[in-house]
Amino acid sequence: MATSVQVKRGDTVSALAQRHGTTVQAILNANPGLVPERLTAGRTITVPAITGRAVVRAAGIRITAVLPVQGRITTAPNAQHIGLDLAARPGTVIRAALGGTVRTSTFDAQSGWGWTVVVDHGNGYTTRYSHNRVNLVSAGQRVQTGQPIAQVGSTGNSTGPHLDFRVYQAGALVNPYQLFN
Repeated sequence: MATSVQVKRGDTVSALAQRHGTTVQAILNANPGLVPERLTAGRTITVPAITGRAVVRAAGIRITAVLPVQGRITTAPNAQHIGLDLAARPGTVIRAALGGTVRTSTFDAQSGWGWTVVVDHGNGYTTRYSHNRVNLVSAGQRVQTGQPIAQVGSTGNSTGPHLDFRVYQAGALVNPYQLFN
């Protein structure tokens, strides 16, 4: 069953999905042509209900992800940028999308990522969080899903305060939305 929802100022597709107990991908599928970064107040969208949603477990890792930061999508995944840019106020808490072990927590000046955290989730999955103002975790540290790991900033090659969030599977970039399906 689906519900028609009028978008309010400040709503994001991920916030609507969380509020209505569905997924970002389900909302995008129900609204062909919907561009998350162009979601405008007053627009009516279809929000489908998800029933019987299973939680998949692999090697002890719960594969139910959280969005790392509540912010406005400024760049959605596309062929040139297979990542998710989320604009937010400097200092906004960035959370681990999934539990795992911090692989690196460093300032990456060479590639322009600035302060960056990389978390290894096992089974070939890693997530990267870049342009942070400050990292709150250290390499080797275990983190839980939703645990604060950094704060939004604009370090490195950045045009303003935001999180550049990327997901890798077996070292290859993948669409980050697949974590939230």
